[in-house]
Amino acid sequence: MRSMLSRRGYLGLGMAVGLALIGCSDSGSGGSSGSGGSGGRSSQGSTAGGGSVGATVGSGGTASGQDSAPTGGSGKGGAAGGGAGAGATNVQGGAVGTSSNGGATVAGGKSGSGGTNAGGTTGAGGATGPGGAGGSQDAGSHDSASTGGSGTDGPGSGTGGKSGSGGNGSGGSSSGGSGTGGSTFGTACPGATQTLTVGSGQQYATVQAAVNAVPSSNSKLVQISVKAGKYKEQVTINKPFVCLTGESATTTTITNALGTNIVNGGTVLLTGNDFSAANIAFENTGGDGSGQAVALMAQGQRQQFRDCRFLSYQDTLYTNTGTQYFRDCFIQGDTDYVFGDATAVFENCTMNNVAEGTAVTAPRTPQNAAYGFVFLGGSLTANPTTSTVRSNHVYLGRPWGPYAAAAFLNVAMGAHIAADGWTTMSDNTLANTHFSEYKSTGAGANPTNATRSPRQLSDSQAASYTVVKVLSPWTPSYSQ
Repeated sequence: MRSMLSRRGYLGLGMAVGLALIGCSDSGSGGSSGSGGSGGRSSQGSTAGGGSVGATVGSGGTASGQDSAPTGGSGKGGAAGGGAGAGATNVQGGAVGTSSNGGATVAGGKSGSGGTNAGGTTGAGGATGPGGAGGSQDAGSHDSASTGGSGTDGPGSGTGGKSGSGGNGSGGSSSGGSGTGGSTFGTACPGATQTLTVGSGQQYATVQAAVNAVPSSNSKLVQISVKAGKYKEQVTINKPFVCLTGESATTTTITNALGTNIVNGGTVLLTGNDFSAANIAFENTGGDGSGQAVALMAQGQRQQFRDCRFLSYQDTLYTNTGTQYFRDCFIQGDTDYVFGDATAVFENCTMNNVAEGTAVTAPRTPQNAAYGFVFLGGSLTANPTTSTVRSNHVYLGRPWGPYAAAAFLNVAMGAHIAADGWTTMSDNTLANTHFSEYKSTGAGANPTNATRSPRQLSDSQAASYTVVKVLSPWTPSYSQ
């Protein structure tokens, strides 16, 4: 812009004379609006936010996405102002907009003064730009998923420049409004052929009613979109190809207070194959000391979870059988709060001890299974402001069955993790278990401990612990 304005200075006198002859015939064109910023991707901590914020620019600018959390709406392109006064040299390409709202109209610049010709014509408004694109697909150890939907066109053009008295007027710089970008990792349910909505004023009042509406022989992905709120119910999801989504894992919760046993599945019983869930919480408020209080029980093949929360105390998440994949999830409990027979991968998840208990995991891996529970990255925490967990008091795991398998690779471990790492359960010793670690970090890491030292993986051994190898032949879409 600086070079254009210098040139404008050199030409000022000649253009003023020319404009006196031309009169009011020419109008300056407004700056074109910037395209909406692309949605980014997010890293899940204990919360998840709304849609990604895009940035738009005036013409000639570039837009960059900003990471945020899932399931935002489509973006809106910012409209550009910037009409010139009579004979004005219009300067396009204004400053980058940073507003989180859709593209607001921006007024054009006033023309300069100093000529003999009065009354410049109004500049044309800026053209509307395309909306912000959704989050791009991104593979990595953190947020990723399918491409988000494109945004809608932005509203209205900018207003033209005010008339001036001759002279060379500069065009107004425009800043397009930002797009309200796509969801963090794109569409949570890519390829869904139908969407059922749950909540006040929606198609269904309860999650179970929406599940019941899905045919038992369903063979195409159906999305069940749950509006923000707490849904106190006990839900059974026994239909295949269901994709359950909330507005965020901190605002959309399926909850119940059930002092359950591990047969009835707790708050949610999941038996449908090819299931997906994103941005939603599963909770059992049975409370500390209430015994087994399952928030979700998973039985089935190819079940995946992204940016979800699992909240209880004892036996929070029962990965009963089949294959499951969890990414960027928050799992909270006290004793054995991840347990079961399944082969399951937990990528970049937070395992939080809300109270003191014996162990984080209790696998009952079948003897012929190559893998049990595999934790890739993430952390084991016990927030001192919200729990009374003592240092060196919680084990990584204990064997619910004699061939229990659990591996922690590149996991940050808090001081609450016991120095020995692993302990026995009932008559099950550590003799036939497959408990292992690789490059644990933090105060709870103790690779030279007598119990843990023989269970440290070599580089070549650790290389076999990948999502693709552990869950083969299934590759979860949420891992890509």
